[in-house]
Amino acid sequence: MKEFANASRIYLGSQGLNQEWLEKAQYALNSSNLKSWTAGIRFSQVPDMITSYLKSALLNSYLNSITQRLGEMDRDLLHKAHVIYCTDDRGNIRDLSLSPDVSERVDNHVCRFVMDLLDQGNVWEDAVRWYWNHSVIWTLEAMSQEFELRTLSCMSERTWSKVYSKTLCYANAERFNSLFNIYAKNFVDIYMQSLQKEYLEPSRYSLVFYEEFLGLNAPVMGVQSILRPRMIQEKASYLTTFSMAMYHQLRKVVAAQEFAIQDNRIWFSANLETPSGSSSGRAILKRENDSLIKPCQDLIKGMNDETADVMDSICHLWLKKSTSLQEKIVIHADDILDLRGLRRQKNGHGQRGGYKAEWRERIAAHMDLLDQLWINPTGISSFTLEEKAFIISKSKDLQDTGSKGDFKWEVRPGNPLVRDLRKGKRQTSILSKRVFELDPYRQAYEKRAARYFSWLWRSRQSRGHYLEPIRIPTLLNAIRLEYQRSRSAKIIERFEKMMDTLKDKEIIAGWQYDRIYKNGLDWLELKLVVEPPQTIIDQYAKIKSATKPTKPPKLAGSLNNLGEQLRKERLRRRLTQMQAAEAIGIDQTTVSKLELGRRNPDFQTARKIQQWFATASF
Repeated sequence: MKEFANASRIYLGSQGLNQEWLEKAQYALNSSNLKSWTAGIRFSQVPDMITSYLKSALLNSYLNSITQRLGEMDRDLLHKAHVIYCTDDRGNIRDLSLSPDVSERVDNHVCRFVMDLLDQGNVWEDAVRWYWNHSVIWTLEAMSQEFELRTLSCMSERTWSKVYSKTLCYANAERFNSLFNIYAKNFVDIYMQSLQKEYLEPSRYSLVFYEEFLGLNAPVMGVQSILRPRMIQEKASYLTTFSMAMYHQLRKVVAAQEFAIQDNRIWFSANLETPSGSSSGRAILKRENDSLIKPCQDLIKGMNDETADVMDSICHLWLKKSTSLQEKIVIHADDILDLRGLRRQKNGHGQRGGYKAEWRERIAAHMDLLDQLWINPTGISSFTLEEKAFIISKSKDLQDTGSKGDFKWEVRPGNPLVRDLRKGKRQTSILSKRVFELDPYRQAYEKRAARYFSWLWRSRQSRGHYLEPIRIPTLLNAIRLEYQRSRSAKIIERFEKMMDTLKDKEIIAGWQYDRIYKNGLDWLELKLVVEPPQTIIDQYAKIKSATKPTKPPKLAGSLNNLGEQLRKERLRRRLTQMQAAEAIGIDQTTVSKLELGRRNPDFQTARKIQQWFATASF
């Protein structure tokens, strides 16, 4: 105040005013004016200014704390619904920010906190005094322009105080906002300094403090707390591949190296039969015009889940480019590596060139293996080599010679696979591109489970029973994970890690057991509920079934559109079907059938859904 008084004395001296007016300005802030001004500022834009600066400061500190902890490889911090982040090609985290979905909630939470904070002690009164004192020069100058000095001198102390308060009250909005903008910044700076000193010394509890402060972990957030982080740099994309049971079985036996010599035959073969009879015959590994076993043994050693990836890549590229069932397409090794999401290497000029030679050579080895793969649909009894699984030959493009030409092929799927792709019966399914990005050695089970779910969801498309439980032994057999009682704990841990990885990669939307189990003794008796991503449900909803399902009778009123309303509200709340079913209190498959329009809700189900609609989402 002393420096402002000095400044005022200098300025007002030229107007014939003296120290008396400055002292009067001080005393004009009596209890009546203070009360009136406190009420006025409390309902002005000042709380919003403070809220805005405080929210920004808290969020910056919170995200900085997460970034520092990421340096310690504590990436579990990213498993928060309110965190959005981008990754570069190497998987490094960047552009950490808060999800806009919870921004309004944070605004409301911080705003309530600011109002409670300012109502404590004498904060509002201090704000009024600050504005009053920092406006002395302007107010006295305005009074002197409106009233003569003699008139001001003759006013009583009470009248002078009212005139001063009224003059200050009529300050323009720009001046008011400009001054309180400074006040809000200073207030937040001082408050954050006190927080850092008292509560936020480097510790593992600072993040919890921030989340409580911002309302990010409040109970009213509900299901927000169990959602996974979202990748905004690259949305999950999908590839189209075959969905025939024979092709699915072929992928499994190739990935798991299930070829062996049987019935004293000279060729390696693997069974493609399924219990339901949807697939039959055998896959045979044999070089053309070669009856030696040794070369085929070497081929089998090179088989793995990456070979299955190459199979899916061929099918995807062929379905995308071919115009007829017998047409070959040209595939370069780089086309398959592109689907893997690998980053091209830099050339001598620092520009992105091609891929490493060893990567291309691995693709070439898998292509050579697939060129020796045959399918005998009639089974081992007749054992006639009818047709190849894939027709592969080196490209005849003369422009690519030498090493570059060695990694280019003309390819199409063989007759056993394409004969079912008749017009109007394209047996195809979509597979997440992120399956290709999984490590074929360390994450082989994840790859196999993802392929199995892709095939299963396509099989269930006609009925829409996506959430129908799967027996644990069925899935173990599909991924070729052998269960051993002596190692049950480790196997269960590996299995659940696999499912969590698929969820983190957004290959599945969610998973859970059909009931709680206490130990591993009854684990094999459990069933698994796995939900596909919404993209897959939406894509398959466009496919017309061969036999039209009988639609349920239309209901009167809003119940007729209840399934569509349920879907929109569920997506708005960012819930999976399993999470919505749990929140509503109905069966998981009921949600799926309602959204697909294949079931009408009974009175009790409709009432539960309507009650859920009425609850606050977040």
